Amino acid sequence: MARSKAKKERERRIREGLLNPEMNRLNWNGVVPVERTTPTLKEKKERLQQKHKHKWNRMPGGSDGSILFFAL
Repeated sequence: MARSKAKKERERRIREGLLNPEMNRLNWNGVVPVERTTPTLKEKKERLQQKHKHKWNRMPGGSDGSILFFAL
């Protein structure tokens, strides 16, 4: 089988005494990729509700900020 261009480049760098790029890929800095999960539908809905909660419902009574005048 033929070697890829990237593999040839890696081997050339090793042969010349330069840093092997594969050595940089070994450390995940504490991240375990198996444990990462995508958010559930419930989590997505809660996040969306919290995101817009303060923007559209600022007052606890649900007032939209309009003023009503009565003429007697």
